[in-house]
Amino acid sequence: MANEEKLNINDIAERAGVSIATVSRYLHGRLEKMSDKTANRIKQIIEETGYVPNASAVQLMTQRSGLIAIVAADVDDYFSTEFFKGASSILEAESYTGVLFDTNSSVKREASLLDRISQQNFDGVIMQPISADNEVLQKHIKKNLPVVLVDRETTGGDYDMVVTDNEQAAKRAAQHYRDQGFANVVVISEPIANVSTRTARWRGVQAVYPDAQMIEIAHAGIIGAEQVQAIISQLPTDAPTVVFFFKERLMLEILPHMIRENVLTAQLQVTGFSDTKLARDLNPNVKLIQQNPFLMGASAAELLLRRLDKKAAKTQTEKIVIAATYE
Repeated sequence: MANEEKLNINDIAERAGVSIATVSRYLHGRLEKMSDKTANRIKQIIEETGYVPNASAVQLMTQRSGLIAIVAADVDDYFSTEFFKGASSILEAESYTGVLFDTNSSVKREASLLDRISQQNFDGVIMQPISADNEVLQKHIKKNLPVVLVDRETTGGDYDMVVTDNEQAAKRAAQHYRDQGFANVVVISEPIANVSTRTARWRGVQAVYPDAQMIEIAHAGIIGAEQVQAIISQLPTDAPTVVFFFKERLMLEILPHMIRENVLTAQLQVTGFSDTKLARDLNPNVKLIQQNPFLMGASAAELLLRRLDKKAAKTQTEKIVIAATYE
């Protein structure tokens, strides 16, 4: 018997009478195009020899690591963790592993992480971008590395993407309140400049309420009681008003104060984008726009897998729009 400690993937391939690529497919669980006889033969040799694959060697020979970088804008948000779960569910079924990165809503951190990802042997990237400019992303992403964007669009159209119908969803919600006789809308959002989701939602609101008011809150952690009071003091009191939250975190921090101080009345209501049930638990009568981040992540993973399939003749970028619900 050969010195088993020195066995490599080439030795296993020779003993099984197959190619290195076939052994690699077996090791990665890709058995769909492999006969049971071949798979059982490779399995038997691995068990007999006690062979443990050298990940680095396999990567060098196959030019695949089996790793996918999943870059989230803010892991404190339910959306980010759910789209990661959705993407991972599809990737793991195809023997890929998703590795989570958090940009913490920072353009500078996003650039740094993308530089590091490009220096490593990742097979692809699924990301929720902060930068809205394709040129910025291309500067930091290794050429020919497959990329799929989730939730946010960029200029240029060079990447596959999965997004929500943000503008139409916001317009539907705004129209509901216009039909109910609400004269004013006050939007509460993190800064909307250069963030496609927020600018699309703003367009949707303005299509129904051209004079809508905007209150922007910087991304800076927990909102203090004094800041909440300042926001509440800006709300109109002369006519029926709806407060429209573009981000669930803001709603969950401000809504409890509004409830505690009895601010909500028939003349002052709230709505917005919310991906969990927490806001409805606080206010059972609230109507909310709900995305499906798990499905969006899963759809992004499917797009990326098609990009990774070298046999698939696919040159045009794809854009999948998943409609939000309002109820």
